[in-house]
Amino acid sequence: MSDALASLRTALGAGSRGMRRIPLTLESYQHVSKPLSQKLLWNMYVEQQPSDATNSVALLPTPGVQYVTTPAGIAPVSVMNDDLPGYIYCINGEYVTRIAVTGQNLTPQASAFVGAPAGGTANNRFYSIACSPKAAVICVPPNAYVMQHPSGTSVSQITNGWPSYGASSVTFLDGYFVFTGQTEPEKFFITRIDDPTSIDALDFASLDAFPNAARKVLTVGTDLWFAGDNGFEIWYDAGNLDFPFRRQRGGGILQRPVASPHSVVKGDKGLFFLSSDGHVYRTNGYQEQRISHSALEHFIGGVDPEPGQFIRAAFVTQPRAGHIVYYLTFQFPQARTYGFDVLSKTWHNVSDYASGPQRSQIMCCTQNTATAFVGDEQGRIGKVMMDGDGTYMGDPLERIAILPPLNGAPGVANAETKRAYCHRLEIEMEVGEPGNGTVILDWSDDGGFTFGAERTLSTSGSHRQRVFTTRLGSYRQRMFRLRSAFPMTIYAISADISDAAH
Repeated sequence: MSDALASLRTALGAGSRGMRRIPLTLESYQHVSKPLSQKLLWNMYVEQQPSDATNSVALLPTPGVQYVTTPAGIAPVSVMNDDLPGYIYCINGEYVTRIAVTGQNLTPQASAFVGAPAGGTANNRFYSIACSPKAAVICVPPNAYVMQHPSGTSVSQITNGWPSYGASSVTFLDGYFVFTGQTEPEKFFITRIDDPTSIDALDFASLDAFPNAARKVLTVGTDLWFAGDNGFEIWYDAGNLDFPFRRQRGGGILQRPVASPHSVVKGDKGLFFLSSDGHVYRTNGYQEQRISHSALEHFIGGVDPEPGQFIRAAFVTQPRAGHIVYYLTFQFPQARTYGFDVLSKTWHNVSDYASGPQRSQIMCCTQNTATAFVGDEQGRIGKVMMDGDGTYMGDPLERIAILPPLNGAPGVANAETKRAYCHRLEIEMEVGEPGNGTVILDWSDDGGFTFGAERTLSTSGSHRQRVFTTRLGSYRQRMFRLRSAFPMTIYAISADISDAAH
């Protein structure tokens, strides 16, 4: 997909007049040099359409979230694990809670105090949860706790064979709970098979392919992926009697350093992560693929480099009509949440604040439940609404689309150096509820530094709308912006633009 203006100029006849389609924004791409590009999709994302649809692409609103419950304890809900069908284990504040899932309903069953990891703030503490069919293990660095499943109501700390250097994360594979070392991060250890309460004195190993400090371990398929400061080591269950796990054949390494364990999440049969080189990657088999673009990497380049301080949370949502989305939330230098859509391979931004910090409050998300549930920094759990409610737990969500820059009059020779005139702009869309959807149109003629001259376009009583405005003045370069406090779906935008004032 491309939103280059060249394709529009080819479609338009030179010097012709009349309404013609102008490109839609296909991704957020806000370059540090504003006149180059300030394209933005805010609480909106792009979806490819069939060739016989109204347009080849459409801009859709991101789903809303409806409040469901607040687990006992304090905020935030920082981790959710739904590996056990019909249940969610979550960390809310310094408590672990088991929740029964019945369709779209949640019933908290048990809650127990586990404390806080050593160091860090409430939004940067790193917990992890792993589940077997019989128990959940909660890693609260440097300690770990067990809650028996499905009838346990309390937790017990793992002490039998627990190493002096503690644990930083936990996962589960083939009957074993696997931990990364806390103060000796080159080491990892496992519990006895089918027994999370005990660790054998010989069930320890070291990551030795290259100098590394593992900060997080995840199970991907039949492999263990150890994410560290200098990259990944990949191990598998070889079934050996002395120690079951061995490094993957052919090297079992991926030397791409991880910026923060918070950024490493599993989804779409692989891992997504932010690297210390300032790029965002996803894995494909045992290889990595860069998925970030230059504008995002310029933003990342200004992030506070102190480890663990700039990533607040990352998660992958359940597919919505095939859209699996990996989100990264930054706190510095700007509060901002970026989402990578695996289906369209494009980035968009989200924020569930009506005003204030321009980022998501969401800390974590389920992946395996029929309904996607999210936990947020206020300690609430909500369900993702694919249709209907377009708010975030009752608060309106602002939707914004900034279009690609238009340079001069399309179809006119040397248009970049000539002044263009916009006589009329039409938007084909669906917005809000019948008779209750307002769209604000404004634009920037100075390369995206300032926007002004607002026009209010109101719907008139039906979902499907063709709203328009006229006499939009002249420009050499222009960026149009659309905003709405209601969910809006944009099918197409047309304009009458020429090199003449009449």
